[in-house]
Amino acid sequence: MSSAVLYLAIVAVWAVVLVPMWLRRDTETTGISRLLHKRPDEPAAEDDADDQETLHEEETLREEGLPAPRRPGGRAAVIARRRRRTSGLVALLLTSVAISASGLTPWWIVAPAVLLLAGHLALLRVAVGMDTARRRAAAQARAAARARALQARRAAEAAETAETAEVIELVTPDEVFDQYADDRRAVGE
Repeated sequence: MSSAVLYLAIVAVWAVVLVPMWLRRDTETTGISRLLHKRPDEPAAEDDADDQETLHEEETLREEGLPAPRRPGGRAAVIARRRRRTSGLVALLLTSVAISASGLTPWWIVAPAVLLLAGHLALLRVAVGMDTARRRAAAQARAAARARALQARRAAEAAETAETAEVIELVTPDEVFDQYADDRRAVGE
């Protein structure tokens, strides 16, 4: 009886891991291909311009040694994956507690679910710190890029005004008056 329950618990844990992977794989391949076929031609030019701007920004960040920001769709997918995993682990914990409380399994069958959920929450905590650091680095990179652009604009304006400045020649008289000269003359002499 206890070995059958143990096998059932192993199958349940693998189901929690594998079923979302299978579902995500199916929706990614069919969903993207469906969207590509339904996309009209006119917004494609706008998308290309947006893609070019994004690539230029990523190249600028890469030159500065900073990681490129994730795309909005990628970020939403990561958050959705974290929510699914958290809800799956909570469901596994509740199921193992219910089975243990009903007397079908010993109490220690809850331990793997608790450990998995605790490990997942610890990883989420680290991920939040990494996300914060990434956002901070991206904000600093944007501020530095803005400062460089402002400095370049000011340098260009200064160069432009230097090129357009008018040079005035000073006329020097042939004879220079020196008040300390030996042969001083008074005016009119």
